[in-house]
Amino acid sequence: MDAQLQRATLARATTEKISFQDYLKTYDSFEGGRTEWLAGEVAIYTMTNNTRHQELIFLLAMFFEAFLSRHTLGRVFLAGLPMFISDEQPAREPDLLIVLNEHQGRIKPTYLEGLADIVVEVVSPESVARDRGEKFTEYEAAKVPEYWLIDPQRMEMRMYVLTADGVYHAIEQDTQGNLHSTVLPKFVLDPSILWTEELPRISQVIALVEQMG
Repeated sequence: MDAQLQRATLARATTEKISFQDYLKTYDSFEGGRTEWLAGEVAIYTMTNNTRHQELIFLLAMFFEAFLSRHTLGRVFLAGLPMFISDEQPAREPDLLIVLNEHQGRIKPTYLEGLADIVVEVVSPESVARDRGEKFTEYEAAKVPEYWLIDPQRMEMRMYVLTADGVYHAIEQDTQGNLHSTVLPKFVLDPSILWTEELPRISQVIALVEQMG
């Protein structure tokens, strides 16, 4: 994966209120940067190149696609698909979204109407506060079942699962250092592969997914 990746830095937010449907129409082909609808306001981010950030997103997308296809469980989507929950909650555009088969009806042509089953954010220096603070709180309040937080600067991966008390709890690594998803049974990932200088290629990803069972 040699393509340069981009990360978003908040440049400004609009002050004029706008509905989500009007946001989709107005900002569908917006060329002034990446945008997010924040319950009536629009956040506009400037884009900067970050190769590692993009490579990690591609790698995780390959893992998900290989696993979901193997077990016919659902679909994975990349950043750019708003997750609309309600008029009172921001429609964030996570780096990755996983939607299981039973929730395929939530997938619309330009957005997701309802929750994803797993949301993944890859942290960049500019997004630390959003990903660890604002988005964590928003996803928890909205009851997103599982939230993955990948921080390449800290070389840290956290999986959070929403428990019966409505609060996120971090999934503990097993004795081999692996993390096990609760939403995707059998999905096991060793976070250390995310920090290697040369990330796994597609053939290696497929082999690792086959080992999951």
